[in-house]
Amino acid sequence: MRSKNRQLLPEPNDSYVQVPGRQGSILFPRELADRRIELDCAFVGSSLADIRAKAREIAAWLYTENREILSFDDESEKYYRGKLAQAIDFEHLAVMGQFSLIFVCEPLAYGAEVLASFINDTATVNNQGTFESYPVFTVTFTAAADEWRVTGPGDDYIRIVHDFLIGDELELNGATGAIYLNGVRALNKLDWQNSRFFPLRVGESTLIVTPTGVCTTRVSWIPRYL
Repeated sequence: MRSKNRQLLPEPNDSYVQVPGRQGSILFPRELADRRIELDCAFVGSSLADIRAKAREIAAWLYTENREILSFDDESEKYYRGKLAQAIDFEHLAVMGQFSLIFVCEPLAYGAEVLASFINDTATVNNQGTFESYPVFTVTFTAAADEWRVTGPGDDYIRIVHDFLIGDELELNGATGAIYLNGVRALNKLDWQNSRFFPLRVGESTLIVTPTGVCTTRVSWIPRYL
């Protein structure tokens, strides 16, 4: 396998609007577009029949209905999520088969999940990715409380209002917005007027849980990379 094109940075999905009477256009920045990864591949067989058999094995391995994990040995600790973009043309010469692949991937690469625990209801976390990541909070209550709140960078916070009892378990996914109380969806417990599902910035961030002394909290996140 040889990397033919592994984009350094995906294409910006920005919009530009030209307004009459104004010099230059107005920029409307948007999210990154999908990343394209192109590979040249080859393999050797013992005979033409072996070449065809291996080609079918490769085709079966490459086929998927959804985006799947795509990783490379020169960055084994990171991965992309991608899917083939087009048909695969196959050619062979003697006992060597050759083909090219084009994957359409999500714009960011991902790393291994990171876990951290709150100590005295405070956690200082270090997002070592190169792009912001959304945290997942797992909470076990050790005392009764009428709310749970976590405050992050810039004083943004997420507040859950409920009469919590000892042993209640709360899970809050900052990436999807899902909230579970004892395994049951509980989005109606969110103080939606004031809460914001904040990301973890690149570098260190301090997170604070209130009220204090009523729960044990863990936070996890998946680093993301440009």
